[in-house]
Amino acid sequence: MKKLYAVMMLMVAFGQYAQAEMKWTCYRYVDGQPTGGTVTVYADSKSEATEKALKKYEKLGYRTDSVNCK
Repeated sequence: MKKLYAVMMLMVAFGQYAQAEMKWTCYRYVDGQPTGGTVTVYADSKSEATEKALKKYEKLGYRTDSVNCK
């Protein structure tokens, strides 16, 4: 019984890390035109990937009007 309890506690403790993030490749657009080059981010959804890509481009100092992630 103690072993079962210990296994269950480990599953709960590490369960949050088991979420699968997807790899997204994001393209930058300026004035409605693709600019070439991409960034790669890991996120659970397309909207989260877009937010992360925008932050990444901002950190890199690139002007970005919009981002498209696939």
